[in-house]
Amino acid sequence: MRALMELHAHIGSVDPAAAARMIERLLARTRQLPDHPLSGRTVPDYRRADLRELLERPYWIIDRVSPGQIEIITIKHYRQRLPHQPEALARSTDAN
Repeated sequence: MRALMELHAHIGSVDPAAAARMIERLLARTRQLPDHPLSGRTVPDYRRADLRELLERPYWIIDRVSPGQIEIITIKHYRQRLPHQPEALARSTDAN
C-alpha cells in the first residue's frame, strides 16, 4: 500500500485524475492474482520461482507467491533499476 500511496502522491502532484486512473489500473491488475497466482512471469533479474512480475505499463507489480499467500512486494516504473538482491525489494518502495 505504501508504494501505491507514494505513486499516487507523485502522479497526483501533476495530475490528480491521472493518479486515480493509474492506481485503479494497478489495483485491477492485481485482482487476477487470487485466481491466477502464477500469471506473472518470474522476475528475470532474480530467477526465483516465488518472485513474479505483472506488467501494467509503465509499472511492474512485483509479488511473492508462497503456499496460501500472495504478497505484493513493490511497484516499480519500468525504467527503474531493481536492487541487486531481491531482499532489498521490500525496502525500495519508491514507485515513481
